[in-house]
Amino acid sequence: MNLHELIRDLKRASEEKAVLVEGKRDLEALKRLGIKNVYVIAGKRLTDLPDLLEGFKEVILLFDLDMHGERINRRVKDILSSQGYILIEEFRERLRHTDILFVEELYEKVRDSGYGSGSG
Repeated sequence: MNLHELIRDLKRASEEKAVLVEGKRDLEALKRLGIKNVYVIAGKRLTDLPDLLEGFKEVILLFDLDMHGERINRRVKDILSSQGYILIEEFRERLRHTDILFVEELYEKVRDSGYGSGSG
């Protein structure tokens, strides 16, 4: 799986879609890669997500691939799908085919492989 393609596609998708992540470090890593519209669920009640995502119909779920992330993914999916959101898990599935378990690792992995941030 090509990490550069994943980031490029995520950048493109994030221009019109919200990207939901678990915590601040995930947000910081994605911002450094030029990903837009990133929202953190840490510290928020999951039932308040529709308020947080106001203006978006499509939401990219990008939670970690550990057991905790899987649990959050299921709960968020249940809440948002019942509210009529279009949920996109493609990027999470593509991450599964890399050696990355945590979203916050993305920036370092990409940087270490020579991919520039912001422009690209």
